[in-house]
Amino acid sequence: MDYRLPRRATRLITCNTLALAASRAFWLTATGIALSAGANAVQAQAAARTYAIPAGMLESALTRYALESGLMLSYSANDVAGKRSAGLQGSFEASEALARLLAGTGLAARLQPNGGYVLRPLPGGQPGQESAQTLPAVTVTGLHESASGPVQGFVAHRSATATKTDTPLHETPQSVSVIPRDQVVAQAADSLDQALGYTASVMSLEGGALRHIGTRFTVRGFNITGAAPLYLNGTKFPINSLSGAIEPYNFERIELLKGPASILYGQAAPGGIINLVSKRPTAEPLHELELQTGSWNKKQIAMDLGGPVTEDGNVRYRLTGLARNSDTMIDYINNDRQSLAGALEWQISDATLITLLASYSRTDSPYDSGKPLEGTLLSNPNGSISRSRFVGEPGFDRYVVKGSTLGYLLEHRLNDDWQVRQNLLAYEHKADNQYAAVNARVSPSNPALGTRYAITRYDTDKGLAVDNQLLGKLRHGGVEHTLLFGIDWSKSEFTRSQEFGSIAPINLYKPVYGARPNLGAPNYSENAVRQLGFYGQDQIKFNERWIVLLGGRYDSVRTDSTPGSGGQNSHAFTPRAGLMYLFDNGLAPYYSYSKSFQPTPGLDFSANPFKPTTGVQHEIGLKYEPKGVDASITVALYEITQRNVLTSDPAHVGYLVQTGEVRSKGAEIEARASLNRQLDLVAALATTDARVTKSNLGNEGSRPASVPRNMASLWMDYRFASVPGLSAGVGVRYVGRQEIYDLPVPSYTTYDAALRYQWDKWQFALNVKNLANKTYVAACPGTCFYGDERNITLTARINW
Repeated sequence: MDYRLPRRATRLITCNTLALAASRAFWLTATGIALSAGANAVQAQAAARTYAIPAGMLESALTRYALESGLMLSYSANDVAGKRSAGLQGSFEASEALARLLAGTGLAARLQPNGGYVLRPLPGGQPGQESAQTLPAVTVTGLHESASGPVQGFVAHRSATATKTDTPLHETPQSVSVIPRDQVVAQAADSLDQALGYTASVMSLEGGALRHIGTRFTVRGFNITGAAPLYLNGTKFPINSLSGAIEPYNFERIELLKGPASILYGQAAPGGIINLVSKRPTAEPLHELELQTGSWNKKQIAMDLGGPVTEDGNVRYRLTGLARNSDTMIDYINNDRQSLAGALEWQISDATLITLLASYSRTDSPYDSGKPLEGTLLSNPNGSISRSRFVGEPGFDRYVVKGSTLGYLLEHRLNDDWQVRQNLLAYEHKADNQYAAVNARVSPSNPALGTRYAITRYDTDKGLAVDNQLLGKLRHGGVEHTLLFGIDWSKSEFTRSQEFGSIAPINLYKPVYGARPNLGAPNYSENAVRQLGFYGQDQIKFNERWIVLLGGRYDSVRTDSTPGSGGQNSHAFTPRAGLMYLFDNGLAPYYSYSKSFQPTPGLDFSANPFKPTTGVQHEIGLKYEPKGVDASITVALYEITQRNVLTSDPAHVGYLVQTGEVRSKGAEIEARASLNRQLDLVAALATTDARVTKSNLGNEGSRPASVPRNMASLWMDYRFASVPGLSAGVGVRYVGRQEIYDLPVPSYTTYDAALRYQWDKWQFALNVKNLANKTYVAACPGTCFYGDERNITLTARINW
């Protein structure tokens, strides 16, 4: 019996152009996606396209051809196994291109009643060539992929983030947003902040130069910073704004699971988690070289290499690297980074596969502490503070962080239905950081002056995480069970040595630099966390209609802090349940219940350790994947309640109690489509009503900081059939009013644009962000941060 693990193969089947009206763009997007299922596919066949498919294995060539042409291809694995293709270079109509691709393979394309093509051996099995003129127009349909593999276009159909199993998103009763590599490239996103910028209910807490290194976000009204929001290939990866940065170029997908996620991941904020999916080794040779230049003296080079190491293809590799030298919008702050990520995949046997993953990064970008309220959010008699103003000290400020990871993903198939998996990740980050920071309010006696303080800080953050899983399938009658049992363990150690001090104020309008700080004695802190979790999950599907998701997890967490309350133990049980129904027309209504927990360090007046903060979510929604269209629409309504929130102790001044509560109610719509390989789009709409519902501070009914009431975004990418190789993109983002210190942060709208040209193996791109050069306050988590001024990126990329 053949127990070989499936190769990560992607077969794209796309759909046709969707005409969008400029007005009411979001709603017409959803309507047009549904209507486009029966659109005429003749254009896809008739239009000449430029192909750059390298010689290699036939199956890989067919996969790439399906992506670029819009053809649906079906074939037996036996018919293409071991066959090679001479590749395809040049501009051809789809029919001629297919004929050339099959030349000499002994295969011919046969038209099917549904408009697709089946590849079958020629009579007698002799190599030959099907005449291009005998291949008529084609029809296009959906997409097939793996949960960790590449996504062709903007629409992912599978993910493992919500379930730790390779599950269709259409059969997952919880909201999951997947930002694929194609979207990151189209928008020239060079930070996690930009990659998530067109995602519903996600608000970055960064701005200015800090967004280049930032990982602070609110999701569905809750701050997920510092609550283990980041995972690397499903394993905890507690990186933060002061200990590292995320380079989007290294990842195949960036995925966001919205709502409580403790069932599979342990301690987490109720807003959700972010899972980064690394680029994996490829079965066929991959060579990409990218050069960038642009605003702020940006110079960047990147490479992405992959392919087989051994002749039989059982050992494969991937190597991704990037080096950037750049200034930023703010004077004296650079944005320099070097990163290298490698992966080696070994098919040890038909049943066993191991993938080794490693990375190294170095970031050099002085810390941006923001700007005072007066002169940004509030009026100042001296006017507005310049976006480019640096409030630190050029001779003193620095930020250098070095990070490394090492791990593996091991899979062993026991039989056709059961397998064991083990994922391991070790990481270490070291940050050397010192800066002069401005306070949130200006000097009372002279509003032109920003009062400051100084910090030197050296952080070390290291840890180890192991996740052991048993995955299996059971079938009985019309009922299918996908069972998952797991035990995960992690430890992390964070140490900090820092000095605080004073430094002279700075004139925010006519700065004079050169002040030296007066630092105090160093102080040392250490925080160690050990977590052990046991979890189980059952994905039940019966009658091919109903889906039931049940699961539960028990966690034991030990936290030791110095100085502080010493050791503290936390325990929690977190369940999850979901129900979903699949209609024939692609509609899938669902309901889900999930819970989260976060250990809360500290003691109350009676020296009792605080209980974990908990979050409970109820979510109802509707997912829609129209038949014959590569598109996905998710509508969700949710309510999240966070309990055991710290608030002041009314009976004991200076102490805290856990009687606080925060509640967030909201609605989201997110639509994605890749239509006929001509139009890619992503649209999002979110409204969030987050309120403090219980507090001893008298602030019941107030909104948490940095949570906009309304957000909306739309990005469209169009390829011009009349000019082969030419494409353009345009995006708009609206962020509604926020609050900070009970002060309103005004809403803003920004526009982005892109223009690209594909010529043979080359692609040239021009990206412009903040097209109108709007000045706006992007975030005010304490001090205020301007959003980036208009900036331009020029890219030249070659694939061979």
